[in-house]
Amino acid sequence: MSLLFAVLPVAVSCLLILVWRKSALFAAIAGVVLAGIISLLWPDFRLAASGWQVALTETAVHTLNVGYILLGGVFLYQVMRAGDGLAAIADWVKSRLTNQLHCLLAIVYGVSVFFESATGFGVGILVSAPLLMAMGYTPVNAALIALFGQCAVPWGALAIGTVIGSEMSNVSTQQLGLLAIVMGLPFMAMCGAAALKVAGLWQGQGVTTLKWLVIYVLVLCVALLMSTVLVGTELAGCVAGVLVVCFAMVVGRLQGWATSTIAAPVSALTPFVILVVCLMLSRLITPVGDWLNGFSINTFAPVYHAGFWLLASAVIAFLLLPASRHQPLQIITGALVQWSKATLGVACFLLLGHLMKHSGMSIALATAVSDWSGSYYLAFAPLLGALGGFLTASNTSSNALFMDFQLQAASKAGIPHELMAAAQNAGGSNATLASPGRVIFAASMVGSTHAESDLLRRVLPVAIAGALATSLLVLLLWQVGG
Repeated sequence: MSLLFAVLPVAVSCLLILVWRKSALFAAIAGVVLAGIISLLWPDFRLAASGWQVALTETAVHTLNVGYILLGGVFLYQVMRAGDGLAAIADWVKSRLTNQLHCLLAIVYGVSVFFESATGFGVGILVSAPLLMAMGYTPVNAALIALFGQCAVPWGALAIGTVIGSEMSNVSTQQLGLLAIVMGLPFMAMCGAAALKVAGLWQGQGVTTLKWLVIYVLVLCVALLMSTVLVGTELAGCVAGVLVVCFAMVVGRLQGWATSTIAAPVSALTPFVILVVCLMLSRLITPVGDWLNGFSINTFAPVYHAGFWLLASAVIAFLLLPASRHQPLQIITGALVQWSKATLGVACFLLLGHLMKHSGMSIALATAVSDWSGSYYLAFAPLLGALGGFLTASNTSSNALFMDFQLQAASKAGIPHELMAAAQNAGGSNATLASPGRVIFAASMVGSTHAESDLLRRVLPVAIAGALATSLLVLLLWQVGG
């Protein structure tokens, strides 16, 4: 009975979104209410007042961090949209990458990977979804493709999730990063294939499309491998994203379809250039990062935070784009409405994850899987990590939630700790693109909050397939290594 109660909040939330097509906010509130009732009444999961306090505090901290990024993101989007900056950038990108196939792959494996690696929590969505809309994709398709661009989360936010996983498992960050490339390769390919299908680029040119998909995946993986070895895991995603975009530009030049003379829209690009430069300076130059962190309030560093630089970029865009200066009220109103809906939905799902964690529901699920699978537990480890990523929309949180348990299970089953830590890290990363938190974010960025259930129904199969592929790879590595 305890196992049934443990799975009930997640199952009900998913059914409300996928089957009954309720909003993510409604599903999250229902899940929180159920988890709250269970943690109050069921003895095995009864949560003391101190446990409620910890869950609410952790939710508030995570919501503050996520909400700050969302606030900066929606303001930057609203200013760029009102000032015609996105349209100008889209026209310029299309002129540089006139081949739609290469343009899309460069966005999925280059632009999105770079911004996600530099900042984290869906900022790749923030940049790529509006850009895709400006290039002519429908809002829902733009949101879907942007979600599939979340294919390299182990390197998100300068690989913070992988670093946390390394600290918890005593496996080197480089080793976890290298194993993440191997375990994530099928998932990266699935994301690219799904994005191409959404864009309608398989019809009539299947062989050519498949060829270039394989090439771009290999370029990304080789770039991640070289960057991990030469500059470190933390910077690998940023470097790899830039290299993929450069590769697309070179291919365009060699094949003669990137010959347009459209000048770069300096005013529209400047806010993004400043965003990237400030983020990299604050994160790569230790004295700069330490100085910015000196303005912290408790553990919250408002000036060092990516949200601050997104807001600063929005202000710069407002000053540089004349059309935006004529509609400040519309920009502020639109941004606040967009932000409040998205942040509330994300906060509810974060609370659901923390209630399940502190009441013991998450560990009860993990223990049941471990007891049932026995020596074959390794095959299910990525699925457990995926559950953490789905619930929390964060690889970091998934590792914090399940890494210790995974390592305990590995010791009992005689599984190498390095392999188990890598399975948890990869599984937790791959499922974040289907997490309700990121789906809400994507829907909000394209102004289609009514499409949340449709988005989740279409990205969830890819996340599940990615977790299963990771499970097969992990078993293969175990057999080969054994």
